[in-house]
Amino acid sequence: MNKTALAVVTLVLSFFLASCMQNSTSTQQVSTPPETAAPQETPQGSYTPNATHVQNPIQTITDLIEEQPPAYGYLPTDLKVTDKFIRMTIAAGGTWFTMGIPIPGQQKQEVYYYKNLGTPVVSKPDNQPVWNVQIMDKHNNVLYWLFTDTREEAERFADALYYMILHHK
Repeated sequence: MNKTALAVVTLVLSFFLASCMQNSTSTQQVSTPPETAAPQETPQGSYTPNATHVQNPIQTITDLIEEQPPAYGYLPTDLKVTDKFIRMTIAAGGTWFTMGIPIPGQQKQEVYYYKNLGTPVVSKPDNQPVWNVQIMDKHNNVLYWLFTDTREEAERFADALYYMILHHK
């Protein structure tokens, strides 16, 4: 094996080992994308969605996804909200090499059918100025995080989403 090939193999193995060591170190904090991060709920974050007084749920869902603070969430580049699903195109996460950080230009399309969704969860992460709503599947897996500046917006989104879950076609 020539010296160049050996140097490339050594470099790749070094990145792989560094990644493994970083993932196994419990005291080191690693920044994770909003979809996988687990914020701590505060007592103010407990909320049960209420679908009884929802007006224009599709428009509410659309507006709040488009208006969320971009520093906290992955804003969709393409969004369609219907009576059956939410479809959006967002930045795709990277590989182990980029430690999950989105790579510019890479995108993925997500489709969330209301029939597959569970009850949305409203919470406020500790030491953060924003509220969030977790879009969950029926097995309590977080699919997407919506961020808002106020508790009222978060609750309004959760109510609208819950309405669509209960009344999907």
